[in-house]
Amino acid sequence: MSKDWKQPPPAEEPQRHKNLTTAMLLAIFLGPLGAHRFYMGRTGSGAMMLMLAVTVVGLAVTVLWLLIDLPRLPVMIRRHNAAIDRRRMLDHRSETHGFPRLN
Repeated sequence: MSKDWKQPPPAEEPQRHKNLTTAMLLAIFLGPLGAHRFYMGRTGSGAMMLMLAVTVVGLAVTVLWLLIDLPRLPVMIRRHNAAIDRRRMLDHRSETHGFPRLN
């Protein structure tokens, strides 16, 4: 028997909660290179920090940027994890009521 309906697309890799300890260690040891930004999924600003760190002046800028980021990391982690939890809750509600998953 052939199936005339479409198969649902494969599920995306679920996003994971970020860990504050990992983000802080990356920021402390590889912060001027933007490693903590890449870990947080902020690839645009991470790439910018990486490109700036090539020059002496750019390295000074990224160190200042890092000093601003360090106290903000806990808030960034909380917001990221809260957004993942909200998304999972909406997906669960949608599936419970028979609606397709959100993309």
